[in-house]
Amino acid sequence: MKRITVGLLLPISTITPMSRDFELALKQTIQEQVNDDEWAIEIVSEFIGQGSRIKVEEAIDKLFSHYNVDAITGIVSNMVAMAVAAKFERYKKPFILNNIGEHTPNPASFNPYIFINSVHTWQQIWSLGYWAVKTFGNKGMFVASVYDAGYSFSNMLTLGMKAADQQSTMSFSIAQVTPGAKTTDPRTVFEHVEMFKPDFVFAAFCGEEASVFQEAYASGVSKDIPLLALPWLLQDFNANKEELIVYTALSTTATVAIGDMDDRFRSQEQAYGQLGRETGMILAESLKIKGDGNLLDALNQVKANADRGMLHIDAQTTGQENQVYLVRNTHTGNTNHLKREVLCEMETVDMNDQALNESLQQISSGWENPYLGI
Repeated sequence: MKRITVGLLLPISTITPMSRDFELALKQTIQEQVNDDEWAIEIVSEFIGQGSRIKVEEAIDKLFSHYNVDAITGIVSNMVAMAVAAKFERYKKPFILNNIGEHTPNPASFNPYIFINSVHTWQQIWSLGYWAVKTFGNKGMFVASVYDAGYSFSNMLTLGMKAADQQSTMSFSIAQVTPGAKTTDPRTVFEHVEMFKPDFVFAAFCGEEASVFQEAYASGVSKDIPLLALPWLLQDFNANKEELIVYTALSTTATVAIGDMDDRFRSQEQAYGQLGRETGMILAESLKIKGDGNLLDALNQVKANADRGMLHIDAQTTGQENQVYLVRNTHTGNTNHLKREVLCEMETVDMNDQALNESLQQISSGWENPYLGI
């Protein structure tokens, strides 16, 4: 029997059980897809707090130096992964990185030992910005909490808008923290929405803040302004019999039928469980290929087919094979009754885009932690 040890990097979250979802899905998929008569897989978990560079570096060194793992996977932001990539080249062992794509990755910062499994949110937001300008007009607005505003979301929205119309403009408003509160008050952005009168709004909120924002949007004077967001805005909220339309995006390498969303794509709402399943599939497939050979070579040959299509994990061509679709979400307050429709395929972007490449030379994010890792 052949043996392999895999290190697992797990961040904490007060918003969603991201690490639990990832770990359970990973282990279940390995149990289902790996022949236990042929392979014995040991998984060593290391908790990395909120996923800062220092915590991740310490965990990597411990996993390689003490446990002598053959590979590492887990949830780490692109920003931190770019900072620690050299460690994997030094140890000459692979890292299967998982995140939702809250930071735009720079292929130049990676090396052949890094593989990325992601839903590429940065790419989805570019597509939404491009589509919104072409559809509604060139005056966009970005509203967010202090936390959500710290990622690459606003930069990618701007790039998508500018690709559609160089004359487009994006105003913004960051929700304020009211005295005695632990979170921001999303309702504070609406005076600026009314002031700027944008053609559309992109909202970046999650958790309780998302619920408060949706309630205020659905019942306020701005409710007729088209609303764009990430799927994490779609929390339960008090709709007061109002109906809220929210446009989001779906990334896949598979063909998607126009109309009511197929159940297999709804798993993107539970992104970290989905990423765990996919990483289990990637590992299982790589072990079939590896045999007595090299794990790195095997990972470069993996062709795992998941719910969102064939997974492409090459860090140098990340997101290049994706198609991005527009989703209209009709929300009446209860996510169990959320109506989701795929409307069309949207224009998208990849790492060959000149404006995107130029933006990678600038700082577009202030946070190191993976999205929702707070």
